[in-house]
Amino acid sequence: MDNDTLSFWDKSGGWLHSVMANASEGRAVKMVLTVVVATIVYFVFRKWLSVVVRKIVTRTRNTWDDILYAQGFFDKLSALIPPVAAYVLLMFIEWEYKYVLRRLVDIWLVVVILFIVNSLLTAINKIYESYPISRNRPITFFIQLIKVFLYSVAVITVISILVNKSPEHLIVGLSAFAAVLLLIFKDSILGFVAGLQLTANEMIRIGDWIQMDKNNANGTVLEINLYTVKVQNWDMTISTIPTYQLVSDSFTNWRGMRESDGRRIMRSINIDMHSVHFLSPEEIRKFTSSAFLKDYIDRMLDKLEKVNQDKQTVLDERKLTNIGVFRYYMEAWIEANPNINMNMTHMVRQLQPGPTGMPVQVYCFSANKDWGSYEKIQADIFDHIMAVLPEFGLRVFEYAFPSLPEAEI
Repeated sequence: MDNDTLSFWDKSGGWLHSVMANASEGRAVKMVLTVVVATIVYFVFRKWLSVVVRKIVTRTRNTWDDILYAQGFFDKLSALIPPVAAYVLLMFIEWEYKYVLRRLVDIWLVVVILFIVNSLLTAINKIYESYPISRNRPITFFIQLIKVFLYSVAVITVISILVNKSPEHLIVGLSAFAAVLLLIFKDSILGFVAGLQLTANEMIRIGDWIQMDKNNANGTVLEINLYTVKVQNWDMTISTIPTYQLVSDSFTNWRGMRESDGRRIMRSINIDMHSVHFLSPEEIRKFTSSAFLKDYIDRMLDKLEKVNQDKQTVLDERKLTNIGVFRYYMEAWIEANPNINMNMTHMVRQLQPGPTGMPVQVYCFSANKDWGSYEKIQADIFDHIMAVLPEFGLRVFEYAFPSLPEAEI
């Protein structure tokens, strides 16, 4: 080692010794070193630990470790390193106010441990849900209950650290005012518990479209807080819903529709049952000229010829009906419609006839989920239905009011 290097270390050592000789400067240097060392240790361990854990997780056949990794359990576990390192380094600092730093480090440890246990409980729930038994016996409620208890314990522990009192004293003091606290903070407690459930179950998110007729709410969620959920309705008004009502009462969340591949069209048109009849030879010839119906008519005529060859009376024969051909025509027409998602359920079906005729329902999914486009696609389908019905000899059912005599008009 040359003379310049020795001179540098001698000067550095002399400077460090002179700084340490001053009590206040020595404490400051030690505190800065504590923070720097803890930060370096955290980032180094987190980086290498994440790499090592990822390699181990990807090589194992188990799924539980993948779930733990996806929930960030190992990253949160590495967050224990800085407070532990800071706690150890504080042992070498002599300062009359060192207890303040130690309390802050204790609170740091409590918060980190809370996050670790919370991610572990979430991972346990995810692992359990991967088994078939979870469908009939879910444990989500119990996991949420444990989380609420842990958060309560963590809050009491942090407060006890700040005031330097045993948690038992706080619990005894709170129990004396429990009835008063429950009365004063009833809405806060209900909102807090409801908020935990809404968040844990992802029942609503900011930007979700929800509908709750009881509160005249039908629009986009703007804000979720302890007491209320703000919803901007489609008429630009704002509705506020108590948070706990979203748990105790029912509402509709349209997020599933937005995240799916289509928006459902389910609308019926009532057919006058007096217009239903067997097809005549002229009608069969007319329908055979349709590209949608030609193959179907030819196939059905061949089938009916074989079925009816041994029938002795017209009553025993099977024949094509105008409403049956119309249903097949509409199914073929919908399948040819580029605005309909053919990968989702689609059908044209009859519903139970009633006093208002025979409902024929179109059930399919629009590929475009935008409200305006969806309404246009749906309207185009039923515009075509109402216009094409007379071609099949069918009529829409309408109430007929008897005409009054001229003297009574």
